Amino acid sequence: MGGKPIARNSKHLVSSGMQLLAFLSRHRSLRMLWLGEIISQAGDSLFQLALIWLVLSLTGSSSLTGLVAMSAYLPVLILGLPAGALVDRLDRRRVMLGANAARALLAGTIPLLAFRGLLDPLLLGAITFAMAVFSAHFNPARDALVPELVPPAELRPANALIQSGWQLALLAGPGLAGLLTPLTGELHLFTATALAYLLSAGFIASMPATHKGQGRTAGRLQLSHELRQAMAKAGEGLALARRDRRLWAILLVTGADNLFIMGPAIVGTPLFVKQVLHGSSGDYAYLLTAYAVGMICGSLALARWGKQLRDSRLLLWGIVLDGITFLPLLWVSSFAGAWLTLFIHSLMIPLIVVPRPTLIQRMVPAEFHGRVFAMVSVAVTGLSAVSVALTGLVAEWVPVPWIFGSIAVLGALCGLAGWTIREFRDA
Repeated sequence: MGGKPIARNSKHLVSSGMQLLAFLSRHRSLRMLWLGEIISQAGDSLFQLALIWLVLSLTGSSSLTGLVAMSAYLPVLILGLPAGALVDRLDRRRVMLGANAARALLAGTIPLLAFRGLLDPLLLGAITFAMAVFSAHFNPARDALVPELVPPAELRPANALIQSGWQLALLAGPGLAGLLTPLTGELHLFTATALAYLLSAGFIASMPATHKGQGRTAGRLQLSHELRQAMAKAGEGLALARRDRRLWAILLVTGADNLFIMGPAIVGTPLFVKQVLHGSSGDYAYLLTAYAVGMICGSLALARWGKQLRDSRLLLWGIVLDGITFLPLLWVSSFAGAWLTLFIHSLMIPLIVVPRPTLIQRMVPAEFHGRVFAMVSVAVTGLSAVSVALTGLVAEWVPVPWIFGSIAVLGALCGLAGWTIREFRDA
């Protein structure tokens, strides 16, 4: 009896996956963006894994690991708003190309410096910070580009595909790290990262230019003038957010949730592997695959069963469940138990990352997309900078399982707070 519902649900998930792929086949530019996104995010995943484990190996300090990890997110907190304004003035495809080329060059310097004995945590943090400056431009450009590639009625499936690319990358990155590390060593994960960014740039370059921006093209920019214009335009974006209670609520709830959740997810996970599971970098890489497998399954389930639900309510349920599902790490002490917990947790992430950009793309005029998505990047990535630093410091005194137990409650409370804002709830 129980096998029939399972088989039926599995068929529905497979059918949803086939529908998404059919949708992708109809939109060539979106397909190239999707492929470029998968490979670029795989590079991000490889870099984050290699960075965290390398700093832990060099220093043995959770607080120093948190501070170096912070450098991967801090530029978005500092530069996110003007970066979004620049994205609105430039060809978004060229912004992504330039960002990937710069990140490839920077990632490739890390093994070269290590071979010459010049690499230390301070220099590693500086390179990471520089790479994150370009990431602060890449991500808003990607999200702002999607509405130029598909009609408004197809925004949700388009965003679901973009997020599925991120999820596939989270599977490919750790899987590739697990294969490469025994063969090449951890340092060459940075080499693989550089190659991934270059390959991603090749796919994005094959897309036709779609948006020339509100100003001049990148080749004719006068940088100081454009930066002044970008700051003025960033102020216009903030004014728009303040006028729209729905948008302001999205930013506040997103920021609070990421302040609590992201540090433990980024820094707490490798610490959990070392301190609780007593594992290796390979164990850490394979544990991260739980995030990818869970998000892929969650995205397919959302595509099948989430069509009749409001994006705002999907988002709020996602934030509540995103927090609560970390709670078992308070007592789990086996690799299988940790993998299953992160898998269940990751089923909930698509409830956040798919409806949120769809809501924004529908609520916000197209000329503001870059600025508003930059605000989202500040709320997500920028506050992750604070979160990872705090997690590293707190982990010096508080056991990692207790950190996960605490953020399970705090993250869920962020979602519950969002339910009290009627304009947000009914958006």
